[in-house]
Amino acid sequence: MIELAETLLEVKGLKKYFPVRKGILRRVAGNVKAVDGIDLFINEGETLGLVGESGCGKTTAGRTILRLVEPTEGEIVFRSRKLAGDGEAAREVDVAKAPSKLMKALRRDMQIIFQDPFSSLNPRMTVGAIIAEPLIVHRVAKRRERGSYVRELLDAVGLKPDHMSRYPHEFSGGQRQRIGIARALALEPQLIICDEPVSALDVSIQAQVLNLLESLQGEFGLTYLFIAHDLSVVKHISERVAVMYLGKIVELAETETLFANPRHPYTEALVSAVPVPDPDFAVERILLEGDVPSPVDPPSGCYFHPRCHYAKEICSREAPAYVDYGDKHFATCHRASELNLRPIRSEGHADDGA
Repeated sequence: MIELAETLLEVKGLKKYFPVRKGILRRVAGNVKAVDGIDLFINEGETLGLVGESGCGKTTAGRTILRLVEPTEGEIVFRSRKLAGDGEAAREVDVAKAPSKLMKALRRDMQIIFQDPFSSLNPRMTVGAIIAEPLIVHRVAKRRERGSYVRELLDAVGLKPDHMSRYPHEFSGGQRQRIGIARALALEPQLIICDEPVSALDVSIQAQVLNLLESLQGEFGLTYLFIAHDLSVVKHISERVAVMYLGKIVELAETETLFANPRHPYTEALVSAVPVPDPDFAVERILLEGDVPSPVDPPSGCYFHPRCHYAKEICSREAPAYVDYGDKHFATCHRASELNLRPIRSEGHADDGA
């Protein structure tokens, strides 16, 4: 793992369990293990992609990191520049244990872009009021300065100044997401959690929003945690990718490494499902058998073993360790070193797609 001096966010053993209550007395009968002990780090200025099937805990992980939902266990170490004192480059804060006053200050450094651009904007507020609301809550700008600042943000995301007086229902889905991005930028954050920001948009609009996010990252020095289920989108925008399955991170590596040399069978299956825009380049899909187990009662040992065609007896007994295989490539698989997995493609084509 890289030195902490280069790391903006480091998550250690993060868990989020939701209690399952039954009976008249509503007693706790179990827990939904939405996030079950994840470890990751994000470097300043990079984009870390977080991928997995629907229901694997990606969104819950993002919201728990921001403490929009309270973590059950673990550390969320964030290096804030705005909270740094004289002579300090940044101040380390455990977000999971931060008191409410400190947490409010941290909100200026940690923002989120929501998945649904329709429900995430207040339909009774104008666009100008929506973008200015964070400035008012945190008392960042004086009233006479807010209007010009909001116009600058609208211009930065490709909207016009006269859009300030309009309401969300007057905009398309792509334009609404741009409004959400402008709102996230208002407090000049260091980290933005992008919670599937393009999944509700048309493909052509997805490309525009992705290009916008990349442009803003360079302009404002932003760091992204990009949550998605579309690996082709994640491959385009991310420097590193973390793969999540049933509340756990099963693999984390640099993007090119992960797509060229996956070390977990689940990653291999996901990569094989990525469409290749070449009619002469066939890819053999790996179809996983069975359904995703319940997070209330996950399997023993490796959570993925009931669906894994490489599984051995040890996989059902012991949970695999989170191992560093070199070059910042982490995986949790008993057979990761011996399988040397590759995306499975039809014969006659090289692995690198050349």
